Amino acid sequence: MTVMILDVLWIWNDYLLPSLILLSPPERTLPLSTYSFFNEYSVDYAPLMAGIVLSLLPVLVVYLIAQRQIIEGIVKGAIK
Repeated sequence: MTVMILDVLWIWNDYLLPSLILLSPPERTLPLSTYSFFNEYSVDYAPLMAGIVLSLLPVLVVYLIAQRQIIEGIVKGAIK
């Protein structure tokens, strides 16, 4: 269960592969779309922070639901 949760989080936060494959804006993932708020000379901080919070929510919900399994898996791995 812990490996599955950590893999889901790793895939969710992946940046390099989606940035190479998904070129059109409607196809971009949420973590990849937050990068579009950085311009050449400025940064739109308000929409950037809103996008970061929105991209953080699914990860936080998955962690809160599976918190017991994550802790148990880490403890069992540390004891062996």
